[in-house]
Amino acid sequence: MALPLTITFTELGTPRSWAEINLEAIKYNVRALRRLIAPAQFTAVMKANAYGLGAIPIAKAALEAGATGLAVASCEEGEELRKAGIGEPILVLGYVPEDLAGVALEADLTLTVNTPGMARALSRAAQLRHRNRPVPVHLKLDTGLHRYGLEPQQALELCRLIATLPGLELQGLYTHFASGDEADRCFVLEQKRRFDKTHQMLEGNGFYFPQLHLSNSASAITVKEARYSFVRFGLALHGYHATPEVVEEAHKSGLFLKPALTLKSIVVRLSELPAEETVGYNRTYEATETRQVALIPIGYADGYRRSLSNKGEVLIKGQRARVLGRVSMDQIVVDVTGIAGIEEGEEVVLIGRQGGDEISLEQIAAWCDTITHEILTGLGRRVKRVYLG
Repeated sequence: MALPLTITFTELGTPRSWAEINLEAIKYNVRALRRLIAPAQFTAVMKANAYGLGAIPIAKAALEAGATGLAVASCEEGEELRKAGIGEPILVLGYVPEDLAGVALEADLTLTVNTPGMARALSRAAQLRHRNRPVPVHLKLDTGLHRYGLEPQQALELCRLIATLPGLELQGLYTHFASGDEADRCFVLEQKRRFDKTHQMLEGNGFYFPQLHLSNSASAITVKEARYSFVRFGLALHGYHATPEVVEEAHKSGLFLKPALTLKSIVVRLSELPAEETVGYNRTYEATETRQVALIPIGYADGYRRSLSNKGEVLIKGQRARVLGRVSMDQIVVDVTGIAGIEEGEEVVLIGRQGGDEISLEQIAAWCDTITHEILTGLGRRVKRVYLG
């Protein structure tokens, strides 16, 4: 479909490049994943602006479809959701400075407490605000990822401290898998064993946790025995899997998710590239014969990565057009030789389906030698997010 270059998009602002996010796909994925993990519950992970696609609309869609809670990486991300009127439980998975303990309480956020200092700060904030109910806290165990978490003895000492502090109660205990997206599940099961051992030790000392959670999107699909109270779904919420191994396991389980993202742009210039002429910075592509080329206003500043130079493909009129030369900050050139009927203003799909073909997020990640998460979270802020459904 050709779009006039002077078009004014009410939803888009400017006729450059935009991301269409299908909220019905988000809801479909939540329902499908809920059926898979039942009776465990579904927590939707909204960190990094819902993996770059928009935390507020995606959180609302996920909750409408049956998610029972949300998770974020920071206090600020949780506050944003509260200001949007979201009242369901929000768990902060990452580091929160002690001086934000009061802010977290005002926003009714559940914190991961991993230091005595934060436990004391949260208790003081609760007393200052005269809360009439205890403040729930979660503890994170380090079972082998070695990022943010407690060793068994540290967890026991922190539980003992929390038991002495007014206004706090233990609600959740969790960990995070290092390799839940791999075919070899030996270390996942080892982490689960370490978690269970520490959990039993804490219970043996009189400390109980109503909520236990271990799994993210990949491990929820590949390791059924690790679903526990709820699963923290991020990537799968949007309709994607981390590795082919996870895809295979999902399909074996009858799980077929719907991708939520379509990344689009338009053709802004059509021209002829004579033989022996070059394209782009450093002249990395030279035409061996005359080619028809199209200019697309998207580049690495928008998240279309420079590593797609001379290798990426886009869809125009349902046909593949290869990127020629280097990806620039703001634009790319693609080869449209043999694609008939293209006009300036023609719609271009960079990620997603057009006609009978699809350029998947997984394919883009493979071309870039990275993971799907990085492509999603790398979408630039001038790529307008448009919500469908």
